[in-house]
Amino acid sequence: MKLRSYIKKFVGRVTTATLLRRSFIYPNMYLLNLKKPNLPKVQKILFYFNAPEFMHLGDHLFFLPLIKTFIDSGYQIEVDPAVIMRGLFEKLGIPIAGENTKLTDYDLIVSRVELFDKLINHKSLLVDVARNLSMPICDQLISQFSQYFALKRYVAYDFTVLKSYDILQKMHLSPKYKYILFNFYCDSSSFLITKDKVNRLVEKVKSYANLPGYKVVLVGSPTDKDGDNYIYDFNYIDLRGQTTVLDIFALAQSDNVLHYIGFDAFVMHVFSLVSKTSFVVFRGRIGARQHKMLEQFHVHLFKDDSYVKLIPGAPA
Repeated sequence: MKLRSYIKKFVGRVTTATLLRRSFIYPNMYLLNLKKPNLPKVQKILFYFNAPEFMHLGDHLFFLPLIKTFIDSGYQIEVDPAVIMRGLFEKLGIPIAGENTKLTDYDLIVSRVELFDKLINHKSLLVDVARNLSMPICDQLISQFSQYFALKRYVAYDFTVLKSYDILQKMHLSPKYKYILFNFYCDSSSFLITKDKVNRLVEKVKSYANLPGYKVVLVGSPTDKDGDNYIYDFNYIDLRGQTTVLDIFALAQSDNVLHYIGFDAFVMHVFSLVSKTSFVVFRGRIGARQHKMLEQFHVHLFKDDSYVKLIPGAPA
């Protein structure tokens, strides 16, 4: 998220808190055009994520456990994801909203609060994923929604359906090496990324790059590659712009891929979901209170997670 979008997001949050004050449900949800006593009657729900400016790839993953819990509990669920994430939802067997489907076809729409202007006239339950968190984000979403819906206990996805036993061959990676995925770019809050933070990540990845039998693999978007002026003093394999979301899930589950090193972003969350370790510099946030809260509750998805290791001494 560029600074312009961050400012727009902040202004939108203030506006939302003012305009939707009567719709607020503690601790961080807004219910529009539907009364709380009617929530238990809801059956058909759309998770609306197709807004790339505010609904980033990692945000989709925040909601994945909640979506599965709704499906397992017998609700009719459909998702409208970002185009780049569509294959993931299809592969996991999550119904995708049809092209001709109307927002009025649903009993309720769930999304981020930043999308209130699009959904303000619809029956919507909007979540501020960066406000009043008291537990890791996936736990919090399930806990909050369980107060209003008859949800079963979350049973984790079987992410092995996303494994690909020829992923190394597809990416032209030799099976005789161990690999570290590396990326120091982050679209969300990118203006908070400093040279010092990048250097800390580079020092960490170099500790693997210099080991015999190890290779560093750069992953990310074509934009990441085009804007990269960093001079690397270690050898690496460049896959930026060559991987899909499903490729990242497949790489993360390969026995040859050991860790992710980078900022707290999408690939980190993928590794956590498939029980792999990441070494991370927290990007930071504007404001000490929000910084501390998100460092606690956005880095780990669940309270029992221990897959993310924060690199010591990373500055705020």
